[in-house]
Amino acid sequence: MTKENKKVEDKQDLMMSLKSNDALQKILSSALKTTTGLENSVLPKIADAIKNVILEYKKTTEKQTQTDQTIKAIQTKALREHAYSLVNYDRKQGINSSFETLVTRAIYSAITSVDYPNEVQIDAKNSTIFVMSKIAVPFKVQQLKGVKGGTTKVPNTDTNLVPVHTGIIDKVYRSKYAVPSRRRAKTKDAKTELTFKELAKEFLKMFNKISVLAKTKNGEFVDYIDEKSIETLGNIKASFDAEYNNIRNTYDKYEIDIDGEKLVKKVA
Repeated sequence: MTKENKKVEDKQDLMMSLKSNDALQKILSSALKTTTGLENSVLPKIADAIKNVILEYKKTTEKQTQTDQTIKAIQTKALREHAYSLVNYDRKQGINSSFETLVTRAIYSAITSVDYPNEVQIDAKNSTIFVMSKIAVPFKVQQLKGVKGGTTKVPNTDTNLVPVHTGIIDKVYRSKYAVPSRRRAKTKDAKTELTFKELAKEFLKMFNKISVLAKTKNGEFVDYIDEKSIETLGNIKASFDAEYNNIRNTYDKYEIDIDGEKLVKKVA
């Protein structure tokens, strides 16, 4: 066995020997078996249990020389793997996206509450996570009378802790830590430098304009349309009829996963 492997094994043995694992394992087992209401009722309890694991690990290793392996043991990836191992959750046997999202958000909450105790706090007893108001909502919408649009955004300076819904946790964590993503933007057209969202909006605008020109028999019509564009419109029509429902269904029912790498079903 190499020294590197020995260090990894020692770290794993230490994590598994922590007394705070008992409480974490118990609540994780409950979460793994439950499929509804987890975000509001169970997540804060898991977050508090993970927080205790982090604190115990820090206390147990505080007199040791801190290495990359020591530090990584209480970072997101390692904590997620540790949590999964406690309840024998194996992704290869079937992915439970609700459980994975629950655990990851609990880890985010636990880490930020340890590193930023004045900004993030966990109330396991009342199943609530509190975040400093200006961290949770950096800007407030202010109503303006007599102004076109009627609203403006102003910086939120409120330092009080407020209860938040679990979706805020992702944003708070990303604001505090670098969260790399291997996804590359694929929505830009190399020639136009427009995103698909922008292209769709521009296409509809131009399509409506050409429709009016066609109806009014305006000579400007020929500036926009030729045989090739007519053929392209025909292809769009055929593709749209077949694929719109698929695109709409995916948009309504799926969201990007916690690591920003793939789509998973939205948690109700």
